[in-house]
Amino acid sequence: MRPAITAACALIFGLLPANSLGQQRTDISAAEQALSTEQPFEDAFDDRPIIRGIDVRGLTAHDPIKIAGRLGLKVGQPIPVSIDAAQKRLWTDFFILIAANGYGFEEVEDGVIVHLNLIETPVDLDPQFIGNVHFDVDQLREWALLDDRVEVRIDEAERIEDRIRRAYKRQGYHFVEVGHVLGGDGVRRREMIFEIVEGPKVYVKGVTIEGNESIQDEGILLWKKTLKKLAGVGTKGRGIFAWWGHRFDEEVMEADRIALARVYRERGFVDVVVDAEISFTPDRSGVYVKYVIDEGEQYTVESIHIRAVEFEEVEIFPGQTERQERSVELTIPEEELKELLALRVGEPLEQVRVQVDQRKLLDRYGEEGHIPSSSFEERSGNAGWRFLVPDQVWDYEKKTVAITYVIQQGRPFYLRFLEIAGNENTKDHVIRKNFAQFAGELVDTVKMQDGMRRVRGSGYFDDPYGRGQHPPPQLSYRTVEGAPDQVDAFITVKEGRTINANLSGGVASDQGLVGIVSVQISNFDAQKFPRSWPGVFGEIYRKEAFNGDGETFGVDVSPGSQVSYWRLFYQHPDIFSRYFDPIGFVSEIQQRDRIFRSNDERRTFARFAVTRALGQGDVQLSAGLRWQELDIGDFDPNDALPRTLVSSQGREQFMGITGSISANRLDNNRLPRSGWTARWTNELYGEALGSDNNLWKSEASYDRYFHFAEDTTEAAPGIYLNLGAGLAVPVDGNKGSVNYGERFFFGGARFGRGFRFRGWGPYEGQYPLGGETYLRSTMEYRFPIYAQTVPGTSSRREVFRGSFFVDAGILDPSAYELDFGNRRATAGFALGLIEPFPVTFSFGWPIESGPGDERQVFAFSLSLR
Repeated sequence: MRPAITAACALIFGLLPANSLGQQRTDISAAEQALSTEQPFEDAFDDRPIIRGIDVRGLTAHDPIKIAGRLGLKVGQPIPVSIDAAQKRLWTDFFILIAANGYGFEEVEDGVIVHLNLIETPVDLDPQFIGNVHFDVDQLREWALLDDRVEVRIDEAERIEDRIRRAYKRQGYHFVEVGHVLGGDGVRRREMIFEIVEGPKVYVKGVTIEGNESIQDEGILLWKKTLKKLAGVGTKGRGIFAWWGHRFDEEVMEADRIALARVYRERGFVDVVVDAEISFTPDRSGVYVKYVIDEGEQYTVESIHIRAVEFEEVEIFPGQTERQERSVELTIPEEELKELLALRVGEPLEQVRVQVDQRKLLDRYGEEGHIPSSSFEERSGNAGWRFLVPDQVWDYEKKTVAITYVIQQGRPFYLRFLEIAGNENTKDHVIRKNFAQFAGELVDTVKMQDGMRRVRGSGYFDDPYGRGQHPPPQLSYRTVEGAPDQVDAFITVKEGRTINANLSGGVASDQGLVGIVSVQISNFDAQKFPRSWPGVFGEIYRKEAFNGDGETFGVDVSPGSQVSYWRLFYQHPDIFSRYFDPIGFVSEIQQRDRIFRSNDERRTFARFAVTRALGQGDVQLSAGLRWQELDIGDFDPNDALPRTLVSSQGREQFMGITGSISANRLDNNRLPRSGWTARWTNELYGEALGSDNNLWKSEASYDRYFHFAEDTTEAAPGIYLNLGAGLAVPVDGNKGSVNYGERFFFGGARFGRGFRFRGWGPYEGQYPLGGETYLRSTMEYRFPIYAQTVPGTSSRREVFRGSFFVDAGILDPSAYELDFGNRRATAGFALGLIEPFPVTFSFGWPIESGPGDERQVFAFSLSLR
């Protein structure tokens, strides 16, 4: 065997040596001449030896395995018949030579090990680009991941071509061609020239879907639910802001195809097939995309079961273990768990129902002390609750599926300690009071998550100026060593911006020119005095003084051309430091001077109320006293004034009692995106209390927020709904006699957008009568226009928002009456800056109006809070 192998290898590696770099050109020429005639390997041997290994030396800038492969040498394959042509290409493509005596072989069992000693030619390959018209060299180098490199290797050329080609296609240049050639002086300096033919930029002219019989478009206008929206189709055709269409990206189209199939499979259409068909315009600058869907049949649920498992390490070989699952008994009866499920037998298998079931099962187990594995700081093994991949048995003939939910139950835990971390200035009790969970109790994860909602919603640990870099409060658990049934809960927070100082000015459509001097401290501590009064402002800013007890303090001064305003406010939520049902108080004094077109008005009032929070504060009660002085005057005698205004001229005192009840389930009080809030307030003024009038005012409101993303901090569309009703009536029942300053008015930037401020009738003379009874509603579809990516995450935080709205209501001049002839409605759109301070620009048009109403398309507002 050895003589045969020796002869075979000698024939294959019969090369002229390259003894020195100065001989390279002569050597390669001689080699080309000597190897111009190939000798068939079969003439010498019928049985070629198998390559069992390859040893390559001398390479520093190239992949040895790849270079050996170019010579046809591959482990496990026979020695090639000839490498004559391959060695020539090795020089042409890579400028690599085989050194003198640079080959050898070593006989081993059943084959040979090939030894190669190669020489890399020291050439400097400068990357150059030609043909790039729409993008400069810096952009191309960035796409190619070249950074600041001044040379590249020949074997990198194909990867660089691919990167540039894909980047061009992402920009819409679907027909781009990218290749490379070698240039330079041919000896010491060579260039790698990438040749680019960009071709036309392709725009998507239209996107259609065919075959979607089961998932049809639903709804109208902004509330239209389409298959494209469900799948998040990124390939878009012509639109309002893209008359030429959006750029075409084949990768996006392929992702859309997969997303469409996923939507169907999540609804039980397991056999769905989605194809994408494209047709280009004659000049290749436009493309029409059509997704063709073969839905197949929808699978239904044949049976539902729930199975519990645990995992254990099982030795499968000596010294080697494998993690295996074993079934265990459910700690909660299966029938009780199945009653909670949204997925039902006989109904389609929909993934959204599976996700709902996961949450319901987790909450049910959470009430029994079971903690999800993801909430533990360390690996929890079998101790944590997990929802595993369900078992599914498909019947492809009946189009049914038998599904079994598989869960790891974990074990119940008792709470040893509730620890707070990161609250450098906020007192522990401000955070603890949000949790209806005591040490020693069985952990209730539902209550704990409710507590976290309240902590996040307080705004104490949020920073609107942090541009997405401020981490939200986090909840985690840690097992107690030596006590397998106990855990410590850790609430980790980072102090947020609770002090908002504002010195600014501007113009508001409802207020004219305004100046604003405002200081708001939302986590105030009246007993935390500064160490040094000369440095009081610095200590307040650093939260070293007057900060950390959950109180609220505010002072506002706002001089203006139409409205001048000042206010002092202080609220303490828990004066007796109660954990449950805290008792607090709120106090406020303010004065507002307003110049209306019909009259001037000065309103001064003060209030003091005692508050009582039920439980952890989701429901609040309050009762107190309110004093108010209202001065109306400076009429224009030439104006036709409403009778309600004329009868209110002069100064009147109001003294009475107030009461309210409110409920709050918002995710964030400052910038709500999910949840709801409701409020009912009452004011009763009487002569027996020193008031000039007997008056009862009552208002109720309900706000609901829907966010179309599981993470409420993520920038995503949403819907806002508002319902409100109000009544103002003299206690003696004399309808229509309520003071003009205590009547209700609509129109302007907040409600009735499309009407001028107080431009919503009915009118009497030149001015509105004002209402004693109202009913109103608002519906908005909100969507992010600009969002910033939160560093280190894939989520985005909303900065600039758009919305489409409808305002509708009835304002009746008489108490207890709602004349539908007085109904009004407007519609339009708004643009709003969310952070760092709120500014809203509204464009509204009345779609139903009445005699005398004053219209105003554009309105914008500034807010102190």
